[in-house]
Amino acid sequence: MREQFNRFLQKVWPQRCLLCDSVCLHEIFLCHDCETTLPWQPPSCIRCATKLPDHADFVLCTTCLMQTPPFHSTTALFQYEPPISQFILKLKFQSDLRIAQLFSHYWIDYLKKYRPIETLPACLMPVPLHHKRLSERGFNQALEIAKPISRYFRIPIDIKSCVRIRHTEAQAMLPLKKRRNNLKNAFALSHVLPVKHVAIIDDVMTTSNTVSEISQLLTQSGVEHIEVWCCARSA
Repeated sequence: MREQFNRFLQKVWPQRCLLCDSVCLHEIFLCHDCETTLPWQPPSCIRCATKLPDHADFVLCTTCLMQTPPFHSTTALFQYEPPISQFILKLKFQSDLRIAQLFSHYWIDYLKKYRPIETLPACLMPVPLHHKRLSERGFNQALEIAKPISRYFRIPIDIKSCVRIRHTEAQAMLPLKKRRNNLKNAFALSHVLPVKHVAIIDDVMTTSNTVSEISQLLTQSGVEHIEVWCCARSA
């Protein structure tokens, strides 16, 4: 019934491509031609998703070899380049929730293709926003991306255990040296998690400081395996 209803909607109110405004023949807000131009993430470090040199025969970057991050793996779908970077800005600052649906669609496709169901995490944890920023924006973009993934794979979302207790400047607006201190003690856990395998979800990953801070808290609470799922990874 749902598929029939969606086909009916497509006839009377067709989707328009987010990039070229042509009619889309499917439900992901991008036409086929524009979809082929997306900057998919190339072979990357399995720990932090930093792009590896072409034809590299290793799976960890130099940084992760020298200092292991507090999370176990990172999966990024795209490079943080146009049009993905434009999409993320449009989602955050123009409240275009179609972008969240678009990212969710690609996450579901990726997980169906590459992750056996038994390897999926026990819960999804969207990176929390401080209540001040949440009030300004009206939604948490990481949570909006997580919702369809949660429904499809029946993985619960945890939005209560980890809270952002300190309002911080946007990481992208700060020089590299100040980003780590900007997030120091910015998060807290309200209680010990009852699960051992968690995926932290965020829209874009830059220096990994945000997910590192959260991962340290999760490890201290007994979580044994922490994945990071980000829609885009900046260089």
